[in-house]
Amino acid sequence: MFKQVLTIDGRPFDVGVSSIKRSATIQDGQNEGTAKDYTWIRDVRGTLYDYTVTFNTSAGLTRTDYDDLYYLISAPVEFHTIEVPFGQTTLTFTAGVKTVNDEVIAMDDGTIWGKLAMTFKPKSPQRLPEEVSNGV
Repeated sequence: MFKQVLTIDGRPFDVGVSSIKRSATIQDGQNEGTAKDYTWIRDVRGTLYDYTVTFNTSAGLTRTDYDDLYYLISAPVEFHTIEVPFGQTTLTFTAGVKTVNDEVIAMDDGTIWGKLAMTFKPKSPQRLPEEVSNGV
């Protein structure tokens, strides 16, 4: 489990993170397609890094803190500023939350929620073709 590896809108959360998944999408523009000879024509615009973060909410997070985190990441806003691990350092970028998932763990004098996960997508590519030299 990782600690404080995610910052949202400049606010670090003192909550464990049990999983961080990253995917890269090479985004093509409107001129991408297939030629008459079935050759794939690319119009590469950049690389976007989507992340899915799963929180270990049983690691000392109060119910109030959990609700605060849930409300923040599920707010109907266009974008947040996100800082996540990237390579051997971190990457900070503007991203929109795509999905937020959690489930009821128990019900006692209230509801205990857990297994909170969020997926977010960058507003724009983090890498552009002109930044690449010889494919690296």
